[in-house]
Amino acid sequence: MKVRCVCSVLGIASLAWTLCGCHSGETKRDVIRARDPIPYVPRANSANAFDAYALAALDAQDRAKTYMGRVSFFPDQKTTIAKEIAPCIKAVSAATKLDCAFQFVPHRPFQLDRYQNGWRLIGRVLQWNVENDCQNGNFDSAISQVCVGTKFGFDLAGGGATDASLGFVIVDNLRKAMVQYLNKLSPVQLDRLARGVKDALEKKPPIVNVLKNEGENMLQTVQFIQECVLKDDLKVLQKNMGNDVNDAVRYLDQIKTNSKKTDAFFDTLERDATEEFRLVELNSSKPLSQRKWPKTELVGTWKKLPKHILGTARPIVDMHDATLARTKLLILYAEVTRFEKEKKPYPADLSAFTPELTMDPYSGVSFLYHADPAEFSIYSVGKNGTDDGGDSDDTFSFPDLKLEIGPR
Repeated sequence: MKVRCVCSVLGIASLAWTLCGCHSGETKRDVIRARDPIPYVPRANSANAFDAYALAALDAQDRAKTYMGRVSFFPDQKTTIAKEIAPCIKAVSAATKLDCAFQFVPHRPFQLDRYQNGWRLIGRVLQWNVENDCQNGNFDSAISQVCVGTKFGFDLAGGGATDASLGFVIVDNLRKAMVQYLNKLSPVQLDRLARGVKDALEKKPPIVNVLKNEGENMLQTVQFIQECVLKDDLKVLQKNMGNDVNDAVRYLDQIKTNSKKTDAFFDTLERDATEEFRLVELNSSKPLSQRKWPKTELVGTWKKLPKHILGTARPIVDMHDATLARTKLLILYAEVTRFEKEKKPYPADLSAFTPELTMDPYSGVSFLYHADPAEFSIYSVGKNGTDDGGDSDDTFSFPDLKLEIGPR
């Protein structure tokens, strides 16, 4: 039975208990809001790409264990790591030809997923390979690895927020490594890149999957905090969440022996957190211009605590918007550049492409496109929802959002 279902049943039971009236000395603080997660065991030779990804991550962590945890690398270290985990890259590449059903397992807070470090390293090596191939003019190999990495990254977006954010970073980094060389590609290579990235995009799990999974992680967090109160071990919250939870910890310390107040605290926390995720789920499939974000800030001395619990839903949707927009822009840019390479006039508009591909996730209508005989531009209105003529900052994000490429 899913954790979500268990919690719903328990929530009904709790409501019934409340309506019947609680006797003095009785408490709901031992309500199980989330069961202990059951680990998933990946299988070799599975038809599910996830199993190969998981096994490749564990293998990469073992092969490159002396480099795990590093955030910067010297050129010789990159070469060594790429050589060490080459079999893992090969395994991931083969797995991207399969469909992926992400085997999500919720986890308690402050626990890193067992595959994260391996997946991150695999993504880095794919990026390094693309950078090296492009610098050496080996564009066919670079295109292959961009398509592999994009499928891999989007497949990771079937998990929780940390899985999806890592997947989006992998997709973004591969795009950035490739995009500066688009004008050097042949028409055949541009077509191959566009088709490969488009195929990966079409198989990307919907963002609502991430939110549902992250909702289960949220319940694990509420359960964890409840257990900290019962065990009188509030220091672990300060240690892992920082000083901005001091007010909340002081409040919990004051009420920890008062069952009515602790019951009210955790009932409110679970209710508001569940409602936040429900409302974000409802809005996530809509363009930004059509979303109505709910207000979820709690009042009182504990208002800073929910930031760590409720704060994962909206940022991952924002990240998804940007990665989705730029992935579409990459495909369109490659397609339009192919006209130039074939010495054909640029298309007058984007009507030749599917509405799914041309729809801006910020505005809900087509990306902005301008072309004359000498040049073209394609861009998104970005988060402000306004056409600023393609004007953008050094991050290519504001006011208009663009593909990360300099002037043609």
